[in-house]
Amino acid sequence: MDVAIRSSIRRKRRVGISKVKWWNLTAKNATKLFKKIKMEGKWYVERDANKMWEEMAKCIWRLAMEVLGASKGGSGIMKGFWW
Repeated sequence: MDVAIRSSIRRKRRVGISKVKWWNLTAKNATKLFKKIKMEGKWYVERDANKMWEEMAKCIWRLAMEVLGASKGGSGIMKGFWW
């Protein structure tokens, strides 16, 4: 007797990857973000350019998350077969 068992492959959801809500960037929020970046930004020209760039990007990302908000991080849609 031959038995065939069919299984489906389910994709794991990406959970925990939150994104900055850039669509919340209005004129009011832009000035608020700019002021925070100007106050907290520590841009030193003396060091390595790559290190400085990474620090700037982290600072801008962190402050943008504070001012604009962040998404929850998952689409909530389970991908797979429809049946």
